[in-house]
Amino acid sequence: MKGLLKVFLVCTLSSVAAFAAHHEQPTVAPVEIWTCNLNEGKTLDDVRKVSNMVAKATEKLGIPTAQWLFTPFTGDMDTSRFMLMTGWSDFNGMGKGFDGFFIKNAGAEVMVEWAATATCESRNLLLVENTFNQIEG
Repeated sequence: MKGLLKVFLVCTLSSVAAFAAHHEQPTVAPVEIWTCNLNEGKTLDDVRKVSNMVAKATEKLGIPTAQWLFTPFTGDMDTSRFMLMTGWSDFNGMGKGFDGFFIKNAGAEVMVEWAATATCESRNLLLVENTFNQIEG
């Protein structure tokens, strides 16, 4: 399952840098990816609630951020597995986000809800590069 999720992730990340948008931004962006399982009694709606909390916290901090939720739709259809990816347009934004969210505790309530929602087997920081994008109009 891990291998399938990683292949799925690599195949779908080519459009991620599009959020940096406007074709003037660099095509490489930093992302954070959590690979997780839902805790007993939790659903993807609970993950979406946490994502909404992240959006509100980063908006208050004035840091442009985006999130994507990856769920399997083929192979091992374990509906409790998912990946949550957060992205920033550059390292400066990522650094400010981590500082505000973790050091200045803007994300303290979010992390309590996150721990109640999911158990994660990995958290990785990666660079994603948009090599082409035929989705935008």
